[in-house]
Amino acid sequence: MRVQTWRDASLALSLLPGSQEPIGNRFPKASFSLGRDLPGGSPFGLCDVSRPTDIFNITSVELARQPVHIDDVFTIHLYGTFRESLTPNATLEFQVNCGSHCEEYGAPPGESPGESALVDFCELSGIEQPLGGKKATCPPQEGYALISSLGYVMPMFFSTPGWYNFTFDARTAEGNRIYCLTTEVCLRWEDEEKNKHYPPGPWNDCKWPR
Repeated sequence: MRVQTWRDASLALSLLPGSQEPIGNRFPKASFSLGRDLPGGSPFGLCDVSRPTDIFNITSVELARQPVHIDDVFTIHLYGTFRESLTPNATLEFQVNCGSHCEEYGAPPGESPGESALVDFCELSGIEQPLGGKKATCPPQEGYALISSLGYVMPMFFSTPGWYNFTFDARTAEGNRIYCLTTEVCLRWEDEEKNKHYPPGPWNDCKWPR
C-alpha cells in the first residue's frame, strides 16, 4: 500500500446523503489519535480533543454491520443527549489518514498523510427525538437523541486492503464542538481472492477491527 492511495480518500467512505467539499490535509496527527472506547460494541471511541462540555454527550455507538469490508454499505448509530439546541449550519468534518501505520506505508516519521472533507451536519445526520411524539427535524433540540448516518466504503478509493484511520468532528456554525469520534480499522475485501491481488506487506494479514 503506497501513501499515494490517500489522495482523494475523503470521498471514499461516502456518507449519504450530503455533498462534500474537500478541504485538504491540514489536521495534525496528534490531535485525533485513537481515543477512548464507548459502549455499543463498535470500534469507535472519543477523540483526544473530546471534552465533557461537548454539546452531544454520546452514551453508545453501534455499527449496524460488522465486520465492514471494502464495497460494503453500513450504518452508524449514535445514542446520546444534546446539552442544548443547535443553531442551523452545523458542520461535520470527515478525515481519513494512515493512523498509527503511516511509517509502514512509507510516510516520513511524524507525518500522517490524509484527506478531509466538510459536510453539512443536518444533511448527513438522520436525527430522531421524542418531541411531541414526532421525529425531530434538524437542527436538533436539547434532549435525548439518536443520530444515524449511512456510509459506503467505495472501492474506487479504498481498493487496497489495510489499516485506515477515520475521524468525524462535528461543530456548530460558531465553532463549538458537538462531538468527535475516531477509529482505526482494518478494511479488506470480503472475497479473499481479491485481497491476494495486492503486493505483500504488514497490512496483508490485518483483521477487523484492527
